[in-house]
Amino acid sequence: MLRLYHILPRADHPGSHNALKVAVLLRELGLEFELIDVDPATALRPADAPLRALNPNGLTPILDDDGFVLWESAAILQYLCDSRGPTPLLPLESRHRAVVLQWLTWEASTLIPALMALYMARLGGGDDAAAAARVGFLLGLLEQRMSGRDWVADVYSIADIALGASAPALLPLGVDFAPYPALRRWLQALRQRPAWQDAIFMSDLRAGGLI
Repeated sequence: MLRLYHILPRADHPGSHNALKVAVLLRELGLEFELIDVDPATALRPADAPLRALNPNGLTPILDDDGFVLWESAAILQYLCDSRGPTPLLPLESRHRAVVLQWLTWEASTLIPALMALYMARLGGGDDAAAAARVGFLLGLLEQRMSGRDWVADVYSIADIALGASAPALLPLGVDFAPYPALRRWLQALRQRPAWQDAIFMSDLRAGGLI
């Protein structure tokens, strides 16, 4: 039995974009799973919170695959593709697979830290010019990548799932996507897929005026 520990949107929390990635992949793979909505204030934050036994970081997503527990969204995405594959969402051919993993890694190591830096700068009410410039530069790189492409690695993959869950989180922060027509087209294409009919994804797109 697959169980996914998720934080769904609530009044005091926008929801977990990292767990959204896993939920989308599970749907894309047609897998049955139990979605467990976690209250971060009680189940994750205190040092003795119950789910700290599953993920000592106190974060979601957490995947429980019949007793095999895994955290970190990128690792979970790869594990599900490998254990339930083969699937074109994570190709077997080495070069194509490497490109998918390149963009999956870029999302976690480069885009997310920039997003969080902008969030913290705006939350604190300080000068956010440097953080905003960094985000703009990275979106420019992604825009360049998506120009003339339907998907990040040419075929729809877990790279699109990871980046597609993260990039819209910039919209509620006031990031203007008008200069990025390829990214807007790509986000609209994701929206059309049944697996993406999720409250977090849709609320972000609404906040940015894309739907």
